[in-house]
Amino acid sequence: MTTQDVESVKKEIAEVSAFVKEKVEPLREERDRLQKSITDLVATERDIKRSQILSESAGETTKVKSGPYEGQDALDLAISRSLFASARLNGGTQGLGTWEANLKAAMDSVIAGTGDELVSSSEANLLWRDVNLETRVASLFSRIEMPTNPFDIPLEVGDVSWFPGSENVSSKSTALTTGRQTLTAHELVAEVPWSLTLDEDAVVAMLPEVRRTLIRNAAEVIDDVVLNGDQTTTNNINADGATISATEAGKAEWLVGFDGLLHLPLVDNTSQANDLNGAVSAAAYNTGLRLLGKYGVRNNESVFVTDVNTFLASLAMEEVETVDKLGSAAIILSGQLGVIYGHPMVVSEQMVLADTDGKVTDAGNGTNTGRILAVNRSQWRLGFRRTLMIETERDIQKRQNIMVVSMRLGFDERSGSRSTATHTALQYNVTGVA
Repeated sequence: MTTQDVESVKKEIAEVSAFVKEKVEPLREERDRLQKSITDLVATERDIKRSQILSESAGETTKVKSGPYEGQDALDLAISRSLFASARLNGGTQGLGTWEANLKAAMDSVIAGTGDELVSSSEANLLWRDVNLETRVASLFSRIEMPTNPFDIPLEVGDVSWFPGSENVSSKSTALTTGRQTLTAHELVAEVPWSLTLDEDAVVAMLPEVRRTLIRNAAEVIDDVVLNGDQTTTNNINADGATISATEAGKAEWLVGFDGLLHLPLVDNTSQANDLNGAVSAAAYNTGLRLLGKYGVRNNESVFVTDVNTFLASLAMEEVETVDKLGSAAIILSGQLGVIYGHPMVVSEQMVLADTDGKVTDAGNGTNTGRILAVNRSQWRLGFRRTLMIETERDIQKRQNIMVVSMRLGFDERSGSRSTATHTALQYNVTGVA
């Protein structure tokens, strides 16, 4: 190879090297930059999904991040969509184009593919979870979803017999009797009309109050019927001395179709009700447990339910008030009474003051007295054939939105014989609490 050939090869190598530095190296750097960006995006997406899963498992809900519906979750948006749909079906036109566009964008940012129905299964679960958290009495009992109405729950009745065993000898078997508990669902319906200018700002402002009202009222009525349900129209345990009807506001819910907890000791098995005729004391609670017998032994099953006044009077009981009795857990320091004799104490606003016979006199109690209910919660079942259903319609003549809320529920005790059941007891005529 001549010197000229060598120089020519060097020149070509130099040209190739210059091309690589000018063209290939930037591409390699760009490739590396893109690869890093993609890796970062994948990691970010993974973190977002992880956070979403963790928030959902913690009971949190995804909310709209920005725009006119900022801070609202899927349930709020579903109610908005229902209002929009009712306006559209009834001829409403004002501002609906903008409202529809904003609402669809907000719905898609929370749950992709959400339909036009008011509350889909996920939104209904959000509302129902909030209602359950608000109930105080109903949440004590096992909840059953009723696939049919009525729904029979199979039960095993009686104890297993035990015998001494011998090698190579068959043991004697126990022929268990079986039974069933039948739950029948009954419907509760509420209709709520309100005047509302159909524009986006009005709906956004109204939604929080609508949702809070629904949750509070649904929780209150469930606890009310579980405690005070009484199918009797005349001399009802909640309206003694009067006749009530299924259309009477504030009283009709007691006629829902089943008898509640208080009905058992006051009417079905009156031996389970004790006329205390005295001030609240630790002995009064102890007597309630004694009335339960074997059903009052396990503190994870039997609980006390009292009215507000009796609870407040219980805070001053000598047995739990002072430091020398309970140390740092004394009521005078903590201000809270959670358990008595190891049994939880639940306070319900739906248990009101009664007359001296343990019933509520319709025209007004002669003397307001308290009540202490002791109940074994394993012996009652609460079933729902339909949880909270919400439908909205617009009355164009009155310029109102009408929201109809309904549910179907059943409640009954386990033994099937209320007249002999001893799993629920009542101390009534607790004086000095009013």
